[in-house]
Amino acid sequence: MSSATLDAYVFETEPVNASHTVPIQVIIPTRNGTHNISLGQSFTYEYHSEQPTVRDLHPKALIAEGGTKVTVVGTNFAPERNPRMNLTQNTITANTSGVQVTFGEVNYPIMPCTVRNESEMSCITPRLQLPSVDEFGSFKVGYRFGFIFDGLEYDQGSSKENDVTRVTTSTTIEISIVELPWIKDHNWSPYDETKKESLELVMMWGQFQHEAVVRVGGIASEITKRYDNKVLFFPPDEVWLDGKFECQTSSVSYSVEVQAGNINQVVGCLKYTSTSGASLTMILSIAVCVIIVVTVVSIISCYVIRKRTNKNRE
Repeated sequence: MSSATLDAYVFETEPVNASHTVPIQVIIPTRNGTHNISLGQSFTYEYHSEQPTVRDLHPKALIAEGGTKVTVVGTNFAPERNPRMNLTQNTITANTSGVQVTFGEVNYPIMPCTVRNESEMSCITPRLQLPSVDEFGSFKVGYRFGFIFDGLEYDQGSSKENDVTRVTTSTTIEISIVELPWIKDHNWSPYDETKKESLELVMMWGQFQHEAVVRVGGIASEITKRYDNKVLFFPPDEVWLDGKFECQTSSVSYSVEVQAGNINQVVGCLKYTSTSGASLTMILSIAVCVIIVVTVVSIISCYVIRKRTNKNRE
């Protein structure tokens, strides 16, 4: 390292061609030369041989309410510590009552991404600002996806700002906007958790079917099968359920919710059979009986010991 000219305590690192770690030492000039003091710490040089590149992303459909998990495919993602997505919605032209209406470009807040491996990362989309489908019918929407990696912003072209070079590869694609269909209310028979039988939930959410999470009493269920028109799931054991998610129509049943992205629908109520409740009651009853027996035995033992002690004194 070399010392900066303006401040002797600020240092400027030299370029490197490989990542490596070096010990930190302070060199103090003395009359007889120099004195080296080790700080017992290390400094790590990070070298990125190639810049990340974005090749594609999927799904090419977004949930209007937001929360879509977008998988970004590319190269050299692994070294990145804090990748982010910069989503821009292009101008939309729609018609209503024969009149053409233009909606301006929308720049959404920058969203964090998570690196999965060298060639994939995932990003979550924000809630989208779109014209009313009821008023304007169907329309096409184009989106520009830009990505920021450790101070380098990847977008078309390049620029230089505050001595930080920003080189980009962003992609503009036409995206389908999906409004997930409403799921009808379900009525299940009381569930016996000792049988471990899966329950059926009829739903058709297309390419978002695989993202659906089924929660009973606020706890995620284990989904065993996913079909185009339904999912099969195991409800969690009743002992783990949250009482805050009891159904409004019955305090002895729990709400069942389906969630994908920012969509969360209540699709029915589930009641558990008395078997699990009876088992829990039985366990509690046995525990109480054991405590009572131990207490009684302790009292009798104390009485006998005290009586013997009094006799010995006499």
